[in-house]
Amino acid sequence: MPLSTIFCTITPSSVFPGEQVTVTGTATNLNPKKTPAYSWSGQGLTVGGTSPTSTIDTGGLQPGSYTVTGTATDPKEKKNNTASCNGSFTVKQPHPPTASCSASPDSVKAGDPSTVTVSASSPDNFPLTYAWSSTAGHLSGTGASATLDTNGAAQGSPITATATVTDSRGLSTTCNATVNILPPPPPVTVNEVSEVGECKFMDPKRPWRVDNTCKAILDDVAMRIQRESNGKFVIVGYTDEEETAKVTQLGAQRAVNMKYYLVHGEGGSQIDASRIEVRTGSTVKEKGAKVYFVPSGATFSEESVVVDESQVKGYPRNAPAPRKVHHKASSNQTPPSQ
Repeated sequence: MPLSTIFCTITPSSVFPGEQVTVTGTATNLNPKKTPAYSWSGQGLTVGGTSPTSTIDTGGLQPGSYTVTGTATDPKEKKNNTASCNGSFTVKQPHPPTASCSASPDSVKAGDPSTVTVSASSPDNFPLTYAWSSTAGHLSGTGASATLDTNGAAQGSPITATATVTDSRGLSTTCNATVNILPPPPPVTVNEVSEVGECKFMDPKRPWRVDNTCKAILDDVAMRIQRESNGKFVIVGYTDEEETAKVTQLGAQRAVNMKYYLVHGEGGSQIDASRIEVRTGSTVKEKGAKVYFVPSGATFSEESVVVDESQVKGYPRNAPAPRKVHHKASSNQTPPSQ
């Protein structure tokens, strides 16, 4: 009985590149005792075998429509021993994942964390995996969100966090989110004069001497002077009513002795003398002296008189007491040098 018909079926009829296609041929009007030989062909396709079923590897195929031809031959028949059929399938255009990234919060102080999230999908419904990277800081995470550690990040600079989304075929896409590292706060500008230290002079024999208590206060003042690169420091010496009646220039001497300690004293601070101005209070206050910080642009307004340091010299803490106290009638009162 000669062959008359062969039917071809292809499953599935639509695939993505790399997916397998199965083609099957079914011959009719065939003597059940006879087994025909099958052959398969297709333009641009690699398909072979001599059985009724064959497979097609679509891994190297471009998107488009493909036709497969199947032929069955009965070698025992001399006439009408061949029948053919055609079948077709489509290789679909693959689509990579789509993704968008966001950061919350998107502006942080250096050292504070931010959470970066990716919203992704596969148009072709393939499973997705995620990977993360960043231009600074440390980004940790394996799923659809990651935490950005900003320790050590430069203040005032942005960090770009990148998510790479890959489907199970190896197709991938990326998206970015920016996390801004806030700049450091502006320095606090002090425009007001402030008192930074005060010494008392209670030694009746050497009422101008910088004692140990005052020395400790001046050591703290020295550190403040070293920290403050702008502005100047003013030392104002005072006297009370009794001292003013007995000794001249005692307030000035107290001020210049404190400056002497800051510039030359055993504390070793070696403060620049040009940064310290000495004054004497014009009103009677107390047995003491105060140190003030005057920022750049500020004005020292307390009623006082600048000391002429060519007339009133500074002395070290171990200078001896004078042999006698000079009274009001004396002029240019200062303790003697060693």
